[in-house]
Amino acid sequence: MINLEEMKKLALPIIEKYHKILVSLKKVKEFGINKIVFTIDDPETFILDIDEVSSINEEILDVINDLIPDGYYLEVSSLGAERELITDEDYKRAINQYIYVSTYQKVENASNLKEFYGYLKSYDDEKIIIDAIIKTRTKEIIITRSNIAKIRLAVNFKESEEND
Repeated sequence: MINLEEMKKLALPIIEKYHKILVSLKKVKEFGINKIVFTIDDPETFILDIDEVSSINEEILDVINDLIPDGYYLEVSSLGAERELITDEDYKRAINQYIYVSTYQKVENASNLKEFYGYLKSYDDEKIIIDAIIKTRTKEIIITRSNIAKIRLAVNFKESEEND
């Protein structure tokens, strides 16, 4: 039997040493491969360095190796560059970040569109305000939170190209 609670207890000091938080710990089977998956995040930003994640993976493996049954692999991962914004803490960390928003209904003051890319400027319990990019122009858009079907971080390839 796999003791996830014992693994968690042993791994948490390592994760905290790197100033990260544990989002989830699961036993999964993907493409026929059994894995123990630690999903971690940075409590201040959304940024995880691949070398740091690798170090965390190695250190966790050192302390839980005897608890991992034969045929299982350890994986330490992040929520991803285009992670969904779920909690108010996620929204808070996403202020001034490039995001994608899809809505259930068209937004009147935004050319009747239902999908937007732009920068999250503010949020409250009722609405979000974004500087959306609509037909190559930036426009401030107010979207009620009840109309949001999905909101996530997005990668701005145009900004990346300009910084190269």
